[in-house]
Amino acid sequence: MRTYVYIDGFNFYYRVFKNRSRKNHPPRGHKWLNFLTLSTLLMPGQSIDWIGYFTAYVSPTPTNPDQPARQRAYLEALKTLPCLEVIPGQFLSVKKKGIPVGSITQQIVEFRTFEEKGSDVNLACRLVLDGAIGKFTEALVITNDGDLAEPIRVVTQDLHLPVTLCSPDLTVNGTLRKVATTAGPLDLTLLKKCLFPDQMVSATGVPISKPATW
Repeated sequence: MRTYVYIDGFNFYYRVFKNRSRKNHPPRGHKWLNFLTLSTLLMPGQSIDWIGYFTAYVSPTPTNPDQPARQRAYLEALKTLPCLEVIPGQFLSVKKKGIPVGSITQQIVEFRTFEEKGSDVNLACRLVLDGAIGKFTEALVITNDGDLAEPIRVVTQDLHLPVTLCSPDLTVNGTLRKVATTAGPLDLTLLKKCLFPDQMVSATGVPISKPATW
């Protein structure tokens, strides 16, 4: 069996570490996650042949100026895995309107924020293409984004290849559950078993350190 893994990086991050619905979040240090080890635990007995990590390069913000440096360190750690490929989308500044959290007046204001764009499309294209040209015999998709239901359906129903769906959320999106071969939420207790060493050497020989703060 040739197993390919497709990771929706931003969906994973926000559903695991920033999800307000969770009563208990994993320790921040669990962001230093080895996805090859995690994939092996999620697909026991299977050889992981390729991992695609779909993300976008973040920009600094006034409240989080060190965010890009932390991300770069983590991506360099991921690139030490010979089977892992980082596939970038875009991180764009956008204007939105809304009521600030904790606002007394409840007045709608305009504000600027950042949104990740393109990762879901990139993941969908690679999943369908890889399945169509026979790169994998089964796939693991780590996301809870319902927009990915159609490409997963194409792989399972049209290409007749199994797709395991692992949701980083508390539950599994119903549209994803309907089209995946098997689906279930991520067991967060696995994360502590899947961490990189605090000190590493990059693929180009440069020392990498786990960020002191996240």
